[in-house]
Amino acid sequence: MLTTIGAFSSFSVDDLDEALRFYRDRLGLAIVATSMGLELTLPGGGSVFIYDKGEQHAAAGFTVLNLVVVDMDAAVAELSAAGVELLRYPDFPGQGEDGVARSDSPEDGPTIAWIADPAGNIVGIIEERE
Repeated sequence: MLTTIGAFSSFSVDDLDEALRFYRDRLGLAIVATSMGLELTLPGGGSVFIYDKGEQHAAAGFTVLNLVVVDMDAAVAELSAAGVELLRYPDFPGQGEDGVARSDSPEDGPTIAWIADPAGNIVGIIEERE
């Protein structure tokens, strides 16, 4: 059995400065630059390490990070004001004109939307009402 003292997730980008500005200035998340990359502190605890792969970077074909909000409409307005557009998936069931896939029942999945960071990594925005 592996004995661990902690854990964190990580993903790559092609430009650390752009990633820092996006996650800090547009999304308002706590992030600091280190000599190795960026340390993103997640709301509620935990962290993500973001590292530079330069021209070798390939955006993940899946969601690398999910951010939980209590009001999707307010979150969409905040993102829009920050110049962040929602991704649209034409074949995703239930995704409306506004880019949000809304759900009235937990059995049908969450109300969710997606954005992309400057490196093309996908970030989910999930509504969880208090």
